[in-house]
Amino acid sequence: MGATRAAAGNWLSRALAPSREPLPWLGAARAAVAFGTVTAVALALDEPRAGLLAAAGMVLATMRPDIGPYRSRALGLAASQLAGAAGLVVGQFAHGHGWGTVTATTAVALLSGLVSSIGTIASGASLALLFMNVIGTGLPGPGEWWLPPLFQLAGGAFYIVLAVLSWRPWRHRPGPEHRAVADVYGRAADLVDAAPHPGGARTALSMAVDTAQDALMCHRVRDKKHWGEETRWLVAMLNAATPLLEALTLLIRSARPAPPGLAEAVRRIADAVRSGNRDAGTAPFRGDPAFARPVEFARLRLSEAHPEDPDWLGLPRPLPARAYRAARMALTSAAAWRYGLRLALCMAIASAFVEFPGVLHDLWIPTVHSLWLPLTVAVVLKPDFGSVFVRSLLRAVGTVAAAVPTLLVLVAVPRGWAAVPLAALFGGLIPVLKARSYAMRTVAVTPLMLFLFDMTSPQPSDELVLARLSDTLLGCLIVMVFGYALWPWSRRVRIGERFTAGFGALADYLDEAFTGPRNVRARDRRALHRSLDAVRADLREVQSEPPPAGRAGAAWWPVLGALDALVDTVTAASVKVRGGAEPPPRRAARAISADLREMAAAVRDGRPPRTPRLPGPSGEGVLGEAAVQIRRLHRTLPL
Repeated sequence: MGATRAAAGNWLSRALAPSREPLPWLGAARAAVAFGTVTAVALALDEPRAGLLAAAGMVLATMRPDIGPYRSRALGLAASQLAGAAGLVVGQFAHGHGWGTVTATTAVALLSGLVSSIGTIASGASLALLFMNVIGTGLPGPGEWWLPPLFQLAGGAFYIVLAVLSWRPWRHRPGPEHRAVADVYGRAADLVDAAPHPGGARTALSMAVDTAQDALMCHRVRDKKHWGEETRWLVAMLNAATPLLEALTLLIRSARPAPPGLAEAVRRIADAVRSGNRDAGTAPFRGDPAFARPVEFARLRLSEAHPEDPDWLGLPRPLPARAYRAARMALTSAAAWRYGLRLALCMAIASAFVEFPGVLHDLWIPTVHSLWLPLTVAVVLKPDFGSVFVRSLLRAVGTVAAAVPTLLVLVAVPRGWAAVPLAALFGGLIPVLKARSYAMRTVAVTPLMLFLFDMTSPQPSDELVLARLSDTLLGCLIVMVFGYALWPWSRRVRIGERFTAGFGALADYLDEAFTGPRNVRARDRRALHRSLDAVRADLREVQSEPPPAGRAGAAWWPVLGALDALVDTVTAASVKVRGGAEPPPRRAARAISADLREMAAAVRDGRPPRTPRLPGPSGEGVLGEAAVQIRRLHRTLPL
């Protein structure tokens, strides 16, 4: 954990460091074909503005993550296109109305900010809504009001067709869901190899379970009784990993090496799940019975035609209940309103500059394509792209880095059919560079959008690039001042909320760990791990903030480490009790649970927690070590 805190100090190098993920060459080829084809069709029909709108729809699609189950990818692409079309229609009707345009843009921005809190697909759709709304308010549409959204949807649909063809979901072969569940067993084998010093293997395993659970259960419209046989089998295999994960918790807590052959036995199960081979004929593990039982449990599930395992991970609620919960979250979440108001304020300022260009003219800022100003604000202030401060900085740097070579290309290459290979080149760069970092994402999108606008603009190319550069820098300045500097406690509040939820989830788990049914305990523990993974993700995001926010975030890392250790201790105690150990006195469990809720309230209120009233070691039984860790946790809280 010390290395993580040390890395938090070098926030700029962390922000600029490129990702080591494999480059998506298939996605690059798909984008190159899509943008090249649309540009060629637009030139052949002499409809550059229609081509620009179609390309905008494809930009929305290329910015979507190309990971996860096919249904989630397709739903994300479709939702973004429909939301973008709605935003484009609203923007057209608001175009050229002065303060009416500013009001409409502000309202759309507030709605976009609230919807962003629901989930990843809603977040992408909200960005598309705002993105296309800005284009609608900034550019007069070609013809009737319904033509621009039709062109945008046509471009997006073309890209979706190419995406589906590249996924080939009709193949009767294992898909992303198989890989996600297999990764759980693979990460479990990695943890076995790492014992007795797990390092990051424990966190990787927890995140793999999160990913697999999302892959199997998120965005499902039909209920369990209508699931396919393969889905039921995968859910059963994911559930079957639960006893193994509990046994591995005991292994790590014991600080002893893993039994020989255990990792290989778990990897054989992972390979069978990854290939979808239910008749893999994996050999049983003959070692320590404490591990042989959970491995055999999972191994036998491989060949079961209709496994009926208990619901240990939690099945999704009915669709109406999920929709109601999402709507309530968007309308009642304090974090959603904070973000929505920040976004609405910044977009109102940017839109006012565009609608009243005399202000920009007095500041000597060219406005050839001033819609870049609100576009910059919308993209930079997106909450799940990372730190607002760092995104503002990196977008400015990325735009400057891309503007000069783009200017040279636009000046050197005449307008016309030479645009086709250039559009294919610039479009193909987006998936490759966006996978590396946010700055490279900007470097990729900037030349493509400049190039597309150059096709429709009567202005000289050098003025277009200069306007793009100045509007981007001004947009970043607006975000830095009105979206960041005026909200100095926004990051700390979010971390506090995450930790409050983590303390509360651990208290809920402790209430059921020794007395509740096993399926309830398993679901509570899974919810607890998801909560702590969210805390971990937030802390990593804060690491890229400059001081003092980065230092404040680093101060919470020891708290997360203590919480992780406490979760493992309670889990190990629960497994021991199921194995025959004497359960702890109810008063001991209740005292620790009450103290966790007190710490949650202290974090929420920003005050030191009250002194815990815990029984002595002789009255705590298997929770003796947990009580010691609770006292240590009190000392680590930076309150």
